[in-house]
Parts: sequence; C-alpha cells; structure tokens
Amino acid sequence: MNIGTFLNETAAIEKNIETIHANIARIQSLQSNILVATSTNEVDAISHERNRLMGDTRQLLIENKDRIKQIEYENAKLPKSDPNYGLRTQRHGFLREKLSNILNEYRGAEDGYIKHQTERTIRQYKIVNPNATQQEIDDYMSSPSGQPVFQQALLRTGEARDVLDQVKKRHNDIKRVEETVAELAELFKELYLQVEAQDQTIVNIEGNATETATKLEKANEDLGKARLSAAAARKKKWICLAIILIILIIIAAVVAYEIVKSRNQK
Repeated sequence: MNIGTFLNETAAIEKNIETIHANIARIQSLQSNILVATSTNEVDAISHERNRLMGDTRQLLIENKDRIKQIEYENAKLPKSDPNYGLRTQRHGFLREKLSNILNEYRGAEDGYIKHQTERTIRQYKIVNPNATQQEIDDYMSSPSGQPVFQQALLRTGEARDVLDQVKKRHNDIKRVEETVAELAELFKELYLQVEAQDQTIVNIEGNATETATKLEKANEDLGKARLSAAAARKKKWICLAIILIILIIIAAVVAYEIVKSRNQK
C-alpha cells in the first residue's frame, strides 16, 4: 500500500468512526425514549429503529476494526528506515485509540440502559408480588414469563397479561443489549490482543534482522581475514619458490664451474 492509498484508507476509517459515534448518540437517544414510552406500540416503533441502527453500527465496528488491523499488518512489513514509517505508525495508533474509546463509550451507554431497564422490570414485578424475596426476584429476572406469580395473575386480570407482555419484551431487550455489550468487550479485546501479538512479531523481526546483520558482519570479517591469510600464503609460496630457484641456480653454477675446472686440468 503506497502512502497515497494509505492516507486515503485512514481518512475513510476516521470518517466511519465519526459515523459510529453519531450512531451511538442516536441509539442512546432512542433508548431514553424507550424508557419513558407510555404505550406498547410506541416502544415497538422506537425499538425497531434502535435495533436497525444497532445492527448497522455493529457492522461498522467489525469492518473498521479489521481495517485497522490490516494497517497494522502493513506497517509491520516496513523497516524503520522507511521514510513514511513514523507517519504510518502514528496514524495507526491514533485510529486504534479512537476506535477503542468509541467501544468503551458504547459499552458504558449500554450498561446504563440495562441497569435502567432492569430496575423498571423489578418494579413491575413488585407491583404483582410486593412481598417478593431477593431469590424470587433473581429467578424472575432469569425467566419472567415462567414465574407462578404471573401465571396466577393471568387468570385474574387482563391487565396482568399486558404487564406480562411488557415484561417479556423488556427481558428480551435486556438480553439483546447484554449480547451487544459482550460483543463490544470482545471487539476491544481483539483490537488490543492482535496489536500486542503484532508488536511481538515486530520485535521478532527486528531481533532476527539484528542477528542476521551481526552474523553477516562476522562473516565479512572472517572472509577478510581469510583473504589476508590467502594472500600471505601466496606471498610466502612465491618467496619460497624464488629461494629454491636461486639455490638451483647456485648449484648449477657450482657444478658448471667444477666441470670446466676439471676439463682444464686434463
């Protein structure tokens, strides 16, 4: 990815994060309206819009988490000597932090909504069963429609049936939002766990590069020594050869002299 493509990609991700932030603000507003809605139809209409927006936001979060991860992988391939290395790592860190802040903000908002919905549901339960124990409340929150107190009330009044219907919807809503919170926590974990793993990869790459450079330097040093040794050996060989030739010449001269001297004496 060249620097122009890289900058376009980071700008697109940043724009998407702003869209996610706006979506979260809208989701919070819709959930506030759900909490104060006075009719089932109103709750259903608001919940429908909220659920659609939550689905869109979920897709954006996953998509942009993956795109930030891809940038990280691309950066890991670059040597630190690359002229754009600093810019690339700075932009990656900025986007990672911005997305993680959004995840935390969204998770906090959903935790608050779950708390308010749970409190309202418990209040409704206590209207039907004012003497409820904490164990009964806990059992009710885990499975509201299966509680005997509501089954008995259903036989008495139509109003109880309406309350039970609302309770079921709130219970399902709480479960849906709890799943969203769990997924947000997982996305946050993935974002940083993958970064840590990649950081370790970078460390390993740098360590291997340093080790390779050290070995290469040592090999060059040994090769230099070998070349010097070879040159010295060749020099010694030529010196020895020259000495041998000189000795042979001297011997030949002495032999020739003795032969000539012997002939003259005859």
